[in-house]
Amino acid sequence: MHEPSAPGMPRNGRLDLHETADRWLRARRAVPAADQPHAERLAEMIRAHATDRLSVIEDPLEAAMFSLLVELVKEPHRGE
Repeated sequence: MHEPSAPGMPRNGRLDLHETADRWLRARRAVPAADQPHAERLAEMIRAHATDRLSVIEDPLEAAMFSLLVELVKEPHRGE
């Protein structure tokens, strides 16, 4: 595992998204067992955009939420 980006240091969008997804995967253990697969899916959705150029969004949580929302908007359109 790598060191998290320090405040004030240049952001690395890809690593930031992976760090957030890793934290969310660890946090899934705190939710009921029935919800854990949904927490895993959220982490997968964030990772789906890890190769995008989201470093223009300086806040790593904002970048993760942006990635997640894009995937959620796409969900109803899958399989059309």
